[in-house]
Amino acid sequence: MSNGIDPEFIRETYQRMSDEELVRVVTQDAVGLTEDTYEIIKEEIARRGLSPNIQKGVEAQRQKTYTLEEIDQYCELIRNLPCPISGRTDAPLNATYTESVMSVIFITQSERKVIVACPDELDKANNNAITRTALLGWWGIPWGPIRSIRAFIRNTRSKKANRIEGPNTYLRHFVLARIGQIEAYKNDPDRLMEAIRG
Repeated sequence: MSNGIDPEFIRETYQRMSDEELVRVVTQDAVGLTEDTYEIIKEEIARRGLSPNIQKGVEAQRQKTYTLEEIDQYCELIRNLPCPISGRTDAPLNATYTESVMSVIFITQSERKVIVACPDELDKANNNAITRTALLGWWGIPWGPIRSIRAFIRNTRSKKANRIEGPNTYLRHFVLARIGQIEAYKNDPDRLMEAIRG
């Protein structure tokens, strides 16, 4: 191999993994694989008799660029699922970014998340982050007030995109980050739901 890693070591590493662990790794972390490693993964998927969709998930991550139309096709797979929080099916899913801040004297911590859900649940997530920050974010010196203001701005900006007609930027970024899983599970709604919760 050109990168100096022994192919047998790589093969043995994948062989030691359970089916579930192998699928998780290759559908989430296949970006930047060498050609030799990609071939070893293909062999291991075939040897185990795993679904060919798993290999498609690996290939989806190896594709360097996607058009906006291709990304939106993947987004539509997600948008048509039931809400992972409420179970509702009456509104297409989208994504939001939440940031909440908690401070205690000299310690300030920020928690950032991207959440996929129906618009009502996305609004709740942003509102909860704003409330938590308003109650707990200000108390750290010097970063509490600074990070709290930033969190208010980010949550407010994110909330504006929760109800737009099509997929928003947060959902598109979410899809790109999980494109291997989405490709692998696009015909399995239950596994797709697991991927968006994860």
